[in-house]
Amino acid sequence: MKPEADSAEAARLAQAFAVFNETSRTLSEAYATLQVEIARLNDELARTNAKLRDELLEKERLHRRLALLLQALPGAVVSLDPQGTIQEMNPEAARLFGLQAVGRPWAAVAEESLSGAGSDWRLRRGEDAELRLTLSVNQLPDGQGRLLLMQDVTEARQREEAFQRRERLAALGETMAGLAHQLRTPLATALLSISQLTPQTEPARFARLRDRGIERLRSLERSINEMLRFLRGEGGDGTVPLEKVLWDLRQEFDDLLRQKNVALQIGELPPGVILPGGGPAWVSVIGNILHNALQFSPAGSAILVAAQRDGQALLLRIRDAGPGIALQDCERVFTPFYSTRSGGTGLGLAIVRDFVNSMGGRCWAEPAALPGACIALSVPLWQGAQALESGPLRNPDEQAKGENRDGCRADTAG
Repeated sequence: MKPEADSAEAARLAQAFAVFNETSRTLSEAYATLQVEIARLNDELARTNAKLRDELLEKERLHRRLALLLQALPGAVVSLDPQGTIQEMNPEAARLFGLQAVGRPWAAVAEESLSGAGSDWRLRRGEDAELRLTLSVNQLPDGQGRLLLMQDVTEARQREEAFQRRERLAALGETMAGLAHQLRTPLATALLSISQLTPQTEPARFARLRDRGIERLRSLERSINEMLRFLRGEGGDGTVPLEKVLWDLRQEFDDLLRQKNVALQIGELPPGVILPGGGPAWVSVIGNILHNALQFSPAGSAILVAAQRDGQALLLRIRDAGPGIALQDCERVFTPFYSTRSGGTGLGLAIVRDFVNSMGGRCWAEPAALPGACIALSVPLWQGAQALESGPLRNPDEQAKGENRDGCRADTAG
């Protein structure tokens, strides 16, 4: 039995040895796999660490860059915590408010030194000096506080105010030039009447010339007042019949037309034409067109005035027999201070267009094959107009009396 027992024991030992060998092989393989995984994880960890290190360095560079930008910003930056206390300020903010403001409530600092509203603020610097600031407030995310951005715009505001002063002075100069231009025609008429007064003038003629000169001076005063109202933006008040405007124009230009031997021919007027605006303003404005036409009209010629209804508007054309307006100048003649005549101010037609535009109309130079210049304007009529008696041009103040005046026929010369 002993050999058999030894054989069985040997078999068990062989089996155990085989199991041990298999287990050793499995452990070796597992260890090798573990070594590979550890190497992979080490590589991955190294790459992750390198990436994190690069990101940290990039964030550090970005932080330094942002800090430099914050320091170099020309605007003031103030950081507030959620309670409204000043945490940080850049150098510009420190220049405006002082470093001692850090740690103080912003409300107290603002109450001590700022006044204003919205985005326009004033920073008090001593008793006689102040700075102009713009202010914007930005909420930080997650309730971390607020960021105040301020810009010193003192110099910009000073430049803007200086520019506005220059603009006002330029507008004043243009206004005064326009007003002076409007005074030339009635003043020339008054001077012409007064210049004819001599000690040898017979009493009746002396009285007639004196009255005409006084009336021209009064017309001059009315023109000044009306133009000042227009330049203040008040030229649209009141109404006036077209017939009244043309009557006053004929009276104002009568001596000047006679002196140059130029006729003023006014065509038949449509009935019931009432213009918006003051009479003296219309006389002065249309007088600018007549004055230009008279300057260019040769002796013995005529200035033609034609009026017609165009729906709810009046279409008025004034044509002379002068050299006319070149096609390229048809728009430029309405530009202030542009003139094709030597010694001209270039303001007459510019004033005409401004006034007509303010009445809701338009004005233009009408190119045509006929000789001479034609200035046309279209103006909305006053809607409450009543029909007027049509016929020869007469003084509207005396129509009710049936009185006729010499030289008032619609087709007569001036």
